[in-house]
Amino acid sequence: MSARPAADLQALTAQLSSLPGVRTGRELFAQRPAFPVSEVLGPLFARGGLPQGEIVQFTGPHALSLALASVARATREQHWAAAVGVGEPAVASVADFGVDLERFISLRTPGEDWLRVVSILVETFDIVIARPAFAPSAAQRARLAAKVRERRMTLISLGPFAGAAEQIATEPGQWTGTSAGWGRLRRCAVTATHPRTGAHRLLLPADTGAAEAVVRAV
Repeated sequence: MSARPAADLQALTAQLSSLPGVRTGRELFAQRPAFPVSEVLGPLFARGGLPQGEIVQFTGPHALSLALASVARATREQHWAAAVGVGEPAVASVADFGVDLERFISLRTPGEDWLRVVSILVETFDIVIARPAFAPSAAQRARLAAKVRERRMTLISLGPFAGAAEQIATEPGQWTGTSAGWGRLRRCAVTATHPRTGAHRLLLPADTGAAEAVVRAV
């Protein structure tokens, strides 16, 4: 095979990149913004935050806790977040992660309707957390991914989602918070692992519950 086509392609790419407003796919990916997360969570994500226009996958026993911690800063910076199919988390528990309750809603919906509801929310909310009740077909995934990309929002799947841009797994952790045999379990030391950024030991939520320290390294 001749090396000339590759050389021609490189030359064409260089020529196009020199034109105003024209960028390569790699540059576009690198420049795509991310919704902000806490300073401690930033290193966990490949782009330093929740990637806009992408679906991310959180799995494991603390997936919901990690999701709430991840959306907290964005809600405090005027972004809207919604959760679907995650049960009924206590308001106090959500607030513990620093989530602005004025910009966060949690919806109950029949399992068979989760995909339809999420497709609607994607049109309005900046970040949506969803626990899939069933695995969507390839065509359904493609349509949903196209909507997410068009809206430049982030969809967090609490469970496996084929084609997710980032995949983070949480492992069982150790809860603390009770005193003298009574009280409420408030914090959990969790290990979250990303294929590209490695393993991160986190406390979910931070013991102070302060907005600037929702999560901290252990």
